[in-house]
Amino acid sequence: MQKIYLLSLGCPKNLVDSEILSALLGQAGFALVASPEEADTLVITTCAFIQPAVEESIEAILELAQLKNKGKRLIVAGCLVERYKEKLPPLLPEVDAWIGFRALPYLPEWLKKDCLPKLALKGPGWKDEDYSLRIPSHPFSAYVKIAEGCSNYCRFCTIPFIRGSLKSRPIKEIVREVERLAEMGIKEVVLVAQETTAYGIDIYGRPALAELLEILDKTGVPWLRLLYTHPKRIFPLISAFKRCQHLTPYLDVPIQHVDDEVLRSMGRGMGEKELREVIWSFKQELPQVRLRTTVMVGFPNETEAAFKKLKDFLAEVAFDHLGVFKYYAEEGTAAYNLGNPIPDEIKEERYQELMEQQFQIVREKHTRYLGQTEPVFIERVEEGYKGVGRTAWQAPEIDGEVYIIEGKAKIGEIVPVKILDSYDYDLIGKINKSS
Repeated sequence: MQKIYLLSLGCPKNLVDSEILSALLGQAGFALVASPEEADTLVITTCAFIQPAVEESIEAILELAQLKNKGKRLIVAGCLVERYKEKLPPLLPEVDAWIGFRALPYLPEWLKKDCLPKLALKGPGWKDEDYSLRIPSHPFSAYVKIAEGCSNYCRFCTIPFIRGSLKSRPIKEIVREVERLAEMGIKEVVLVAQETTAYGIDIYGRPALAELLEILDKTGVPWLRLLYTHPKRIFPLISAFKRCQHLTPYLDVPIQHVDDEVLRSMGRGMGEKELREVIWSFKQELPQVRLRTTVMVGFPNETEAAFKKLKDFLAEVAFDHLGVFKYYAEEGTAAYNLGNPIPDEIKEERYQELMEQQFQIVREKHTRYLGQTEPVFIERVEEGYKGVGRTAWQAPEIDGEVYIIEGKAKIGEIVPVKILDSYDYDLIGKINKSS
């Protein structure tokens, strides 16, 4: 039996691809192993969204390539292949095959027949039955990909020419997958796509995310979570949050910036006035929903005044969670022609300013939680603690966690936890038996 080591890099959408591939490899008779040293074939699914991700992917390839002298095969798959299909194969002869994400369904058969192509980009992509085979990496929490690609064409973004335009999965396929996950005991389903609020436009002629959420709310999964929403399309979600019992009080809504000129250059399709109306309407209608956003500093036309406007807006809204990225001039994007005039040290200063401000916002918010009891999803056990988990308003991997110092709970349980203290972005609590 051939042994395969699979390394997944990048975002949750890439993780879903890796989970499906693992299932197909297992179905084809291969053994998945936990370390590259014991494998016959090394497979790495890569990310290439921004330059740090590209660098991480290449470093991982070179590290695994050092094992090639032991007779192993090295296969590189995913976004890096799609983005650099002409450049990288000649530069990295250690790689035996370069497989684009659409061709991944063919990989198990190619391995069985020992007929790996040097470069493969065309293929059907995943079918419904492929999704139905996958086993999530976490036994009680799973990402569900509802669409592939993006048709927004923001001027800084590489996704459209890496993953293509929007391609939504039919509602019935997603519902079948979530129902299966619920039967497996999954307690949390996290819906992902390049932009979830565009879901359905390509196949139904309209955004259909709210409709999908109301159907999924009946599948029996305790927590439904939503990531990667565009602010210009979140209004329809207000009714979904009010009507869906299992939709967690959490919304990830990347705004990228608030200055009109910067937003226009980014191609975001909305200005400061509209953005303010959307965010404040959402907060007023749904004050219980915690908001996460992502912003970018150092875009080519971000002046000091534009940056100050962004900083002031973030202080005004006081998002519960914040991600900050420094702009990278990505070759192939429309913004690449604008150059990269803002020095790296200025980008770093702006990044640090926003992160320090957000830290103070989080500290202040944490004081409000002290003494409150929150439902916490227990994810793991860690030495020195009774369990480590997340509240309904903390998403996996990107937000803080709750460390349990008293009480008993099993992994996968959702238990009432009284918040006792906080540490940086994390909370400390004990299981509240009286709740």
